[in-house]
Amino acid sequence: MKDLTALELDALAEIFNISVGRSASVLSELTGEAVTMSVPMVHILSSERVVELFAISHERLTCISQQFSGSFSGAAMLMFTESSSLEVVRLMLGSQVPLEQLSEIEQDALSEIGNIILNACFAGIADMLRDSFSCELPELMTGDIEHILHSGGSEQKVLFLQIKLGLEQRNLEGYLAFLMGSETESMLQQSLSNFLSGM
Repeated sequence: MKDLTALELDALAEIFNISVGRSASVLSELTGEAVTMSVPMVHILSSERVVELFAISHERLTCISQQFSGSFSGAAMLMFTESSSLEVVRLMLGSQVPLEQLSEIEQDALSEIGNIILNACFAGIADMLRDSFSCELPELMTGDIEHILHSGGSEQKVLFLQIKLGLEQRNLEGYLAFLMGSETESMLQQSLSNFLSGM
């Protein structure tokens, strides 16, 4: 795939700005707190480069991963730092236990939160691209960024979004990543071309 043009990157950022905004509204409903969201920073990087960026902080991550297919296909990953994911669970369930000791019910709740947020995001993307996406059931993973990305295929490119979510007195750092093969990258570029030509 040839590199995205500045116009295509701007279009992609706008699509995700609107789509992730829907996800923030859903998170606000789930937690009962007002949610603010930074403008997503969009990058297309190799998985090795993403690992390098995260290696600076050495933080463990909680990831809700979901396979999807549509005008472009791959694996969507909603990631929180360990502390942020615990905050989300505590807001939902009032739980105070360490992440490793989360009960099956609490893990299911975190997976469902990720499922709802990712589906809200996909609904926004589908509206913008005039397409539809089907998503498989979510999977919950914990570990460092290298373990999480390599579980989805180490040779794939990563469409990486950095988002800061603020919940009133809390500051949650969230990340959204889409793992894509070379064929999927071309499909994404075609979708963006169609989107721009229809504007």
